[in-house]
Amino acid sequence: MSDVFAELERFKANSKLFSLMDDAGIHRLANIASSVTFTPAAAVISEGELGTSFYLIVTGGVRVSVDGLEGPKEVARLGPGAFFGEMAVLNSEPRTASVAAIGELRCLEFEKEAVLLVLADYPRVREILGVVGLRRAEALLDAQFKD
Repeated sequence: MSDVFAELERFKANSKLFSLMDDAGIHRLANIASSVTFTPAAAVISEGELGTSFYLIVTGGVRVSVDGLEGPKEVARLGPGAFFGEMAVLNSEPRTASVAAIGELRCLEFEKEAVLLVLADYPRVREILGVVGLRRAEALLDAQFKD
């Protein structure tokens, strides 16, 4: 847990989202986080599946893609400090994109039920996660219909 707490503290210093949480909230997140590693090109989440967790990238990066008319289309790349999968967790909706590792990837994974309990005590953080997710959904739609 101490390594996870240290990682979250590092992100807190550089993240508007995590800076809204006090030390008690960061400790709670650290207690529910699991460190997971993915091999290069591994599928982390798949578009259309139900989301049971969301992820914070610690090291490495991911490629975000959506199914388009002509097959999968890359719409974004995310690196350390970025999170993904939050909308499926917050809204109990199917995943809106697929995410695959670029190189070796290490993330902190937050299971839905546990993270929702923490976020209930930090409504501003939950609200910002929702706004970020909405903006991403709009960007995904835009990207699908470009070209």
